Amino acid sequence: MSHRFGELWSVALGDREEVRLIVSGDFYHTLYNDNVLTAHVESADMANTLTAFAIDVGEGQAAIVDRISTVAAVRLKGKVGDLPEAQLATVRGMISTIFGLTG
Repeated sequence: MSHRFGELWSVALGDREEVRLIVSGDFYHTLYNDNVLTAHVESADMANTLTAFAIDVGEGQAAIVDRISTVAAVRLKGKVGDLPEAQLATVRGMISTIFGLTG
């Protein structure tokens, strides 16, 4: 299964499915190639209430970039969208701010 930064996937979690934004990078995959780092997706109103690190992903939803979690790649069930290219730099900037990364 192929997935990349900035894609939205349906993720099976127990008896439910959620949409998550893929935010993992190559270095993470090198260490744990069976896992993916994802950002939680909530209703846009809720996401913007909870954090300043929310990215509009369309259809009234937003990814909460400061709520990143590990998901086993086998739980990724189907790609449901892509972030527009213009938003990818914003997501990277938010991740850098949250985790203190540079470059």
